[in-house]
Amino acid sequence: MTNDNKTDETLLRPYEADGIQELNNNLPTWWVGVLISTSIFAVVYMFYVHGMEGASIKKEYAESLLVKFAAQKSEGGEPTELNAMIGNKLSIDKGKEVFVANCAPCHGANGEGVIGPNLTDEFAVHGSKPDQIFATIMAGAVEKGMPPWGPVIGEQKARLVTAYIASLKGSNPANAKAPQGDHD
Repeated sequence: MTNDNKTDETLLRPYEADGIQELNNNLPTWWVGVLISTSIFAVVYMFYVHGMEGASIKKEYAESLLVKFAAQKSEGGEPTELNAMIGNKLSIDKGKEVFVANCAPCHGANGEGVIGPNLTDEFAVHGSKPDQIFATIMAGAVEKGMPPWGPVIGEQKARLVTAYIASLKGSNPANAKAPQGDHD
């Protein structure tokens, strides 16, 4: 045997599978360096995004929606069709269906507030005007735990939900959550 074969024999792993033995070679240094670097980056990035509330896709999207609705408001007041839906019985009924299907887990079936705020009193966390309610539904309030519902339900259903929420003011349901936010 040559000197190379002895080296190969000492590097052989002590087990065999289907007549095949592996060499016990070390991983290339550059590969180990890349693995360690990406692991460190992943930990730092996770801490930045989740621990320090750094940049996230949800935040960027919510901010872009807020900018869009602010521009829409400055061009002509409240979003299209919203004024016509406020107080319209058919819009309110359809809005209630969408609300119960999507919003009730956090705001309660009657808007009394569960995890989310009470929507029936004179106080509002993100504003109580229809355009403010609509913007909050569309863009969410990521910092408060409310996701943007615009991409999920669309603008038309968001308008219907806005009409329903506007109709809840002063309804005083049983077991209503304590007031949160600013007075109207």
